[in-house]
Amino acid sequence: MNSKNDSLLEKLRALEAVFLQKLPGKCEEIISALNEFVAHPENKDALTVLHRHLHTMAGSAGTFGFSDLGLQARAFESRIKPWLANPSWTEVELQGLASELRLYFMHAVDGLTQAPDHEDEFMAELVPGEDALNETRLIYLVDEDEAQQQAITVQLEHFGYEVKRIPHLKDLAFAIATRRPDVIVIELSFPEGKNAGVDEIKRIEQLQRLRIPTIFVSKTSSFESRLLAVRAKGDGYFTKPVDVVALTERIDTISQRDLSNGYRVLIIDDDVVTSKFYGAILRDAGMNVRLLNDPTQVLAVMTDFRPELLLLDVYMPVCSGVELSRLIRQDNSYVDVPIVFLSSEADVNKQLDAVKAGADDFITKPVPPEYLVSSLSTRAERYRSLRALIMRDGLTGLLNHTAIKEQLEAEVLQAQRNGAPLALAMIDLDNFKKINDSYGHATGDQVLRTLARILRQRLRRTDIVGRYGGEEFAVIFPDTTASTARRVLDQVRLAFSKVSQHSEEVEFSVTFSAGVADMEKATDPDQLFDVADSAMYVSKQEGRNRITLA
Repeated sequence: MNSKNDSLLEKLRALEAVFLQKLPGKCEEIISALNEFVAHPENKDALTVLHRHLHTMAGSAGTFGFSDLGLQARAFESRIKPWLANPSWTEVELQGLASELRLYFMHAVDGLTQAPDHEDEFMAELVPGEDALNETRLIYLVDEDEAQQQAITVQLEHFGYEVKRIPHLKDLAFAIATRRPDVIVIELSFPEGKNAGVDEIKRIEQLQRLRIPTIFVSKTSSFESRLLAVRAKGDGYFTKPVDVVALTERIDTISQRDLSNGYRVLIIDDDVVTSKFYGAILRDAGMNVRLLNDPTQVLAVMTDFRPELLLLDVYMPVCSGVELSRLIRQDNSYVDVPIVFLSSEADVNKQLDAVKAGADDFITKPVPPEYLVSSLSTRAERYRSLRALIMRDGLTGLLNHTAIKEQLEAEVLQAQRNGAPLALAMIDLDNFKKINDSYGHATGDQVLRTLARILRQRLRRTDIVGRYGGEEFAVIFPDTTASTARRVLDQVRLAFSKVSQHSEEVEFSVTFSAGVADMEKATDPDQLFDVADSAMYVSKQEGRNRITLA
């Protein structure tokens, strides 16, 4: 097990210890709520509190591996649930339930202070498998053409990839066994045979039962060669000389393995320990998680956090999850944010009520972590994709003019609340009109996409990139001063200037000019744009291909 999984296991064990520590108090809360209900059976609020405590115990005990305790709590919960809608118990039924419930929970802690049922299997299930995702994607370049290898390597490294060159086909299998790449870029023909590259990829997949995204390159573009690549499950096919910009676009498309790519998930649950437990699972999968145990704060937190998915429990104090879902849906800003209920509620009618209130899914506790991560990732990705159609520039995939301005407003507010720095860079391509006039608008579009790709790949995940308009781009650097942002952006400038752009048989390079300002210069978002834009024009006036601090 790697250190990442060890760390998650430690967190989960710590939360399990907290659950065990709180368990006697939770059992006492159930008994106290029972006594209050028995003493005042006409008080529906007392019954509601008892039901909520049993519901919470059913979900949390099952989550932490105490299946018997969870099942028994759920059985008691199911016996009193009909009374919530129809107070029709008899004195005999009430006293019988009270006697059983007291007896069980008075002794529930006995024997549970050691370990959950089947602890080893339980914890093993909670820890996801090895995560091969690296910040820098590894590309294996398999080709005996040294000049071609060198040319492609240099260009891919400008885009921020790690490239390992493998000149001999026989060395590929050993290299994969030593370190698995994100993508293989391989020549179709080798001295071993004109289709040897295809044959070796098939052989490695059969022997190692390993499927690695593969892109084939070749001097020929024949139908037969392309069909061979397709039958070898090739993910791309390029003819030499390879257009590296197009190659990077294809690599990006096929190497999106991280399904939970920073999705912002807000968990709303009054059960603090259980919400932390599922929060740890989702964070380990790469999600950005905020926990909220007080539902009355939901609108303020949503304004600040801007979640891409809400995870709610059905039963909470103050209001139910169903009521909270309806409250959220009343706000047009959140009418399309996915809402998923995670609850021990097994009643199909209650689940249907949740869906009618605007929920997108209902998951029953306890839930296997893999299923939870996959289910939430799918819904968050769909939401992000739909939002992208509205908020993204169609050519570059970056935030559009309106979206980047809205994003800056939100980031400025957050920076002011946290007392943190924030920098903004305005970028403009140099001599872009000349590029369009000389090589055509299709080539101009290619240059715009290239800059967008380099900005995304070489900046941090937390940095926010947008196309402000035409050939002008904007980058928001949270928690960053202007001087630091300028230093980082200058590395991007150098890398971009070294990328070979293609137009038919012509190769050329492009540069950009930029200006950087931070909140020391302006705290109003519109003024910050103006200050950074003015600094960018200074770069233009002083000769282009440079970055100026405001």
